[in-house]
Order: sequence, then C-alpha cells, then structure tokens
Amino acid sequence: MEFESMIVSLFDEYRVTVHFGRDARNDFLSFDPNIQETILALIRARAMRGPLCKPKGIGEPLHGELHGFVRIKPKHLGLRIVYRPVQKDETVMMEIIAIGPRDKDQVYRRAARRIAQFAEEMARRKE
Repeated sequence: MEFESMIVSLFDEYRVTVHFGRDARNDFLSFDPNIQETILALIRARAMRGPLCKPKGIGEPLHGELHGFVRIKPKHLGLRIVYRPVQKDETVMMEIIAIGPRDKDQVYRRAARRIAQFAEEMARRKE
C-alpha cells in the first residue's frame, strides 16, 4: 500500500487520482529510481495541465483497440505512458495501463493485450 499512498499524495491537489493497473505498476517498478521519478513527474505535469482528451484537456486520443486511452510521449526518454482518463464529478482518474518503450509501437501492443484484465481491475476498484 505504500506505493498507492505515495501516488495519492502526489496528485491530490490537482483533483486527479492516478491508478496503476497491476501490469502497469510492474512496468513502472522495472525502471531504475531516477526514471521512476521522471515518469511520475510526467504524469504529474499532465495532471496539472489537463489529463482529459481534447478539447477538455490536452490528451490526444488513441484509436482502434485503444480508443478512449491517451498517451504521454516524452521524446527525450523514448518511452510512452498509456492511460485512460475518466471524469468523475470534480475529479479525473488517470488509469494507467502500460508504460514502456516507443520502439515499434511495443507499448501500444502491450496495452491492447491488457485491456480485458485492466477493465476488470478498474471495475473492482470502483466497487
């Protein structure tokens, strides 16, 4: 639970909650601590600037199997963070499904394979 409480404290002031799917959490933890800090800073910056899809936020919506998801793509890191923004009252949930290399769209294929399990995990969180 230490991981979850740390995440909550980082984003509370922006009326944003961030939930990592189990596999996305493993993705995050696979990076060295310096990259983890950078990933959290990128997610935080998106939370501050507008995590929803355009025109309500700054997120570019993905297509196909990943319809309803958005990406954060820091060019200098060569990775992608894929999440689903969900508006709930005054709060936005950023549900992160995958974090990985941009190499040949690997992270998008990874996210697409995870959709069914991810949907179940997020539904259980909301119960």
